[in-house]
Amino acid sequence: MWSTVVQPVLIAGMVVLEVAVWQVRVALATRGRKRVAAVLGAVNAVLSVVALGQVVTNLDRPANVAGYAVGVALGVYLGVVADGRFAGDPVEHRVVVPGDGSGPAGELRARGWPVTAHPAVGLGGAATVLFVVVDPGRTAEIERDLGLFAPDGFHTSIRLRSAARVALPPGFVGVAEGARLLRSIRNAADDPVPVAS
Repeated sequence: MWSTVVQPVLIAGMVVLEVAVWQVRVALATRGRKRVAAVLGAVNAVLSVVALGQVVTNLDRPANVAGYAVGVALGVYLGVVADGRFAGDPVEHRVVVPGDGSGPAGELRARGWPVTAHPAVGLGGAATVLFVVVDPGRTAEIERDLGLFAPDGFHTSIRLRSAARVALPPGFVGVAEGARLLRSIRNAADDPVPVAS
């Protein structure tokens, strides 16, 4: 009786940890943190083998399979939340608009977004690329405003590995002082790269 109740809970707990570690490992690997990602990969493998071994050797217990499934669902959720909360990487949004882009750029600046505009040549002729870098927590706001003021523009966004903070005029929304900016890896002989803490 004890094992039929406790075993599915232990399996779910191991799988939550295993999947959360996997999510964080992938996030770190995409940011260039290869050594930490490799160590987490080893931890991930051990947890996976132990948890899956308990399920496979006890296939006559549907509760173990259910515990495994619940563990995967919770682990994915926790891993995504942890990545979003701890990463804090700034996000660069770009939108390509036809013409000189002064209308959308002006509207976005009026809303406090520090937009940079670059002239470009698109498929239909003269175009403008608008850039704005924001904290990840402001992504929904800038996407809403880009959709409002540049609805026909080609919009992309990317999480940045590094960014330099600059002083903005009053009223503009920049990258927050507490944002975590990743340091580029340099040789020990190089000067350290200043980053926000």
